Amino acid sequence: MKFAHIAIRVKEIEKIVDYYINGWGFKEAFRINNDDGSLRLVYINISDDQYLEICTGGESRPEFNDKKDLGFRHICFYCDDIKKTREEMESRGVLFDSEILKSRDNNLFSFLFDPEGNKLELVQILEDSPQYKFAESINNS
Repeated sequence: MKFAHIAIRVKEIEKIVDYYINGWGFKEAFRINNDDGSLRLVYINISDDQYLEICTGGESRPEFNDKKDLGFRHICFYCDDIKKTREEMESRGVLFDSEILKSRDNNLFSFLFDPEGNKLELVQILEDSPQYKFAESINNS
């Protein structure tokens, strides 16, 4: 199995689609309409066959408490060079919520929020991290 997509319900779909396409550099894959012809959702291609499914119909967001809320906390995206990727994204107007930090699992990461408050993470996996070591053990077995 592989991860297929994450669905996000939003209030301003075109604004969010623009954010991921022009800010992050992802590509729009396709749109699906309702029976009446109105827009229902937009699939944004992340890599291979992995997508963000951006859905219309959002109205309000509960207050976000990262330390206590159950469920969804953030969406994390891999990159090969976090400093370069962040600089490219910032040049396209993307604002970050933290500096580039080193995590307890020895990776580099930075947090940000999309225009509707969904928490996102950008991460660079380093060779001394458990994620890298696990992936290597799978690839070498």
